[in-house]
Amino acid sequence: MTAARDYLAQTEDLRRVSEHLFLDQQTIMPPAATEDRARQIGLLERMIRDRLAADEFAALLDAAEAEAPDTVWLAAARRDLDRERRRPAAAQEAFASVGIRANSAWRTAREQNRWQDFAPWLARMVEINLEVAQALGHDEHPHDALLSVYDPGPGTAELDSLFARLRPELVRLSAGRRQVEVTESPVVPPDTLLAIAADVCRLVGFDLERGALAFSPHGYTNPGGPNDVRVTFRADRPVVATLGTVLHELGHALYEQGVDPELWGTSAGRGVMPYLHESQSKFWENIVGRRGDLMPVLADLIAAHLGPGVPGCSAEEIGNLFLHGPMSMIRTESDEISFNLHILLRWEVERGLLSGTLAVDDIPDLWFARSVEYFGREPRDMAEGPLQDPHWCRRYMGLFTSYVVGNLASAQFAEAQAADGVDIGAAIAVRDLGPVLGWLRREVHAPGRSLPMTELLTRTTGRPLDADPYLRHMRGRYAD
Repeated sequence: MTAARDYLAQTEDLRRVSEHLFLDQQTIMPPAATEDRARQIGLLERMIRDRLAADEFAALLDAAEAEAPDTVWLAAARRDLDRERRRPAAAQEAFASVGIRANSAWRTAREQNRWQDFAPWLARMVEINLEVAQALGHDEHPHDALLSVYDPGPGTAELDSLFARLRPELVRLSAGRRQVEVTESPVVPPDTLLAIAADVCRLVGFDLERGALAFSPHGYTNPGGPNDVRVTFRADRPVVATLGTVLHELGHALYEQGVDPELWGTSAGRGVMPYLHESQSKFWENIVGRRGDLMPVLADLIAAHLGPGVPGCSAEEIGNLFLHGPMSMIRTESDEISFNLHILLRWEVERGLLSGTLAVDDIPDLWFARSVEYFGREPRDMAEGPLQDPHWCRRYMGLFTSYVVGNLASAQFAEAQAADGVDIGAAIAVRDLGPVLGWLRREVHAPGRSLPMTELLTRTTGRPLDADPYLRHMRGRYAD
């Protein structure tokens, strides 16, 4: 048992080194280092894959299972072994190294509004996705393999069914949502923005002794280990809009910090990617972060640094932005309802790319057409359209759906939490969100990857993934 755990601890350390190299690329790495970084991360990904697929690891697992078959992290370790033995090493290394180059090309293409500069890189990423899907095996659609490439998740048919249920309700709610003109809050100096974000961290319970904040072109959370979780966000956005991103990313970060220390250094010592992870980001961004009674709290945090009376920063103005602001064509800045429509658009693009019915060069035409259908207008340019996201450089196709799955699961968790007597409103009233975080720590965070999504969701909420709690939440917040 000790030998297997030591072997996994070394493997997890390699993973963390790779994550921090990616963090460096996103934050302060000079552009000329892209090729070196692609080679370095590709090498590390190959090493991690080889260790997880090795006969030595299989033998260590066999011995550990014989010695203590009920050890909670063994199931996750066995899933990783089986997956990596089926996933081709060359394709995995290519996914990492080509993805680094593609990410660099995306940044330049977005700045210059040139889809044609990114298209060849995306085409190569599609090829690699198909190679991986073929190796993992699937019955009907490559998405079926890719949707569970990290942890077991819903299949294509289940997602199609959920989306068919959600689409008409979302379009109806979006069309009827009250929209008002909002007063935009200011862009503040980076040091001030970091200080305000740190206060938000303290409000929700993020441990800044075990985590840190930084700036990047696209907000994300680096799960570099439970004692070194990094949260990044943009420095050039209005302060109130930035807080929405910060709350989202803190959901990821709180999850990583909340895994039971007994699981650290094992295959179960991280959060379930991507579905449960996104449920936590959506819980804090939407379930908590868009509540009307939180707006005075956020306004006070901002006023403590900027002073009173700053345009766009009153409780009413923050609420207008978070709940009633104009439709945005940018996914990360969209309202709670239309965000899901952004994901449906990407799902349709991916389905076409992976089935061969859509060429990379034709993505802009489909994107612009669906934007009119879902959002009422076309994007102004490529940067507001298909060049707004870098996720296809970093995650396998199909995983955008985790945002919608996360929304559904977040509402299930909220209902279960309320049934257990945890009152979010009462916690906000005394500005102590400890009871809210404590429930999540016990019921969702602590198990790490020892339980797959469906098993944990069913155990905690009494049902598998279900659209009804989310639709109740959305109707209650927006139907009137």
